[in-house]
Amino acid sequence: MKPHTDHPALDKVVLLMVSGMSQADLANACVARLGIEPHEVAAVTAEARRRLTRAADYNRDEQLGTAITRMNDIYARAIRAGDIKTALTAQREINKLMDLYREASGGYGADEAEDNAIDEVRNELAAIRDHLLPLGLAAENYPLREHARIAADLIRDHRDDKGEEARCPDR
Repeated sequence: MKPHTDHPALDKVVLLMVSGMSQADLANACVARLGIEPHEVAAVTAEARRRLTRAADYNRDEQLGTAITRMNDIYARAIRAGDIKTALTAQREINKLMDLYREASGGYGADEAEDNAIDEVRNELAAIRDHLLPLGLAAENYPLREHARIAADLIRDHRDDKGEEARCPDR
């Protein structure tokens, strides 16, 4: 078993990440407060980042995962404290974030063609992400458009160095 995928402090690392800590403060807290070995910090924080992304549902950006995780934490704290009003408010926000108020038929007047178009865009973005992220051009948590911008700059620079005209592979 890889130590970072089932590390006992992984849930706490996720909560530290969503608290808004800087990367340096997060690394220090992992070592000092959670007892994570310094050589494991990068792997544990990477796994925590993956879990946040998964929490956001079908590869939505990390911010949605962060918001959902925060609201779940607020809900749990409110329940433990017996603060039903705050718990209900947190639950409503979770429902909004996760689009649970949408009608089962497609919601808000969206028809099947619109839903299919949205699914197609999501699939296209997932394919683009699958091509760009393994290149390691930027940190995994950077927006996809930043990965694409860096890739485009590298291609332009490479072509400029060779003095080649930009052309599509099928021309």
